[in-house]
Amino acid sequence: MNYICTNRPIETAAKDLADKLFEYLSDGKRVLLLMSGGSSIPIAILASKVLKGVDLSNLFVSLTDERYGAVGHTDENWQQLINDGLDLPGANLYRPLINKNIDETTRLFGDWVAEQSDKADYSVGIFGLGTDGHTAGIKPGSAAAKSTNLVTSFQGDDFERITIGFAAISRLDEAIIQASGTDKQQIIHDLIHHSSTIQDQPAQILSKIPHSTIYTNNPKEEL
Repeated sequence: MNYICTNRPIETAAKDLADKLFEYLSDGKRVLLLMSGGSSIPIAILASKVLKGVDLSNLFVSLTDERYGAVGHTDENWQQLINDGLDLPGANLYRPLINKNIDETTRLFGDWVAEQSDKADYSVGIFGLGTDGHTAGIKPGSAAAKSTNLVTSFQGDDFERITIGFAAISRLDEAIIQASGTDKQQIIHDLIHHSSTIQDQPAQILSKIPHSTIYTNNPKEEL
């Protein structure tokens, strides 16, 4: 696992992501990008600006997780990305919410993830790290932490959530992980030292991806 400590983790992660997407797209490769909400939204926004003018016809884009509800609801991650300026003209975008019941929404999103991860020459996800050890929408001890499906849904203590599962994350070629602030020091330590199971600390799954990089303003601990 790579570790990049910088006072501009968002900007650095966005540039590295955009450079990698440009590399594969320029070679005519089919690329899958899964974006995250919350504090990781700016990475996708800035990367999309760097890619302005690039042929994005081979780029397939969706989310790692979504908060269930009507399309465009206040807390929808996709809507927040749009509101903040996401612009990927020509890319193939899949918005997980489709104004259907949660079971159908989850099933169709799972079908899309399965198809795109099978077809992709390169797949990358943007992830945050929760202080409780969650990543994507996989909360510790939740149904998602026990699921073997590519995409699953469950009732959280705040939202009904739809999220990719460990099986989908394990298919990715690369993870861009954003975790800044002193409150993230413990979870970064645990991730690097593999001190918990993925059920207790779902973010541990990110250490199993072939190429993963943590972008943070926290100095790396010496072993």
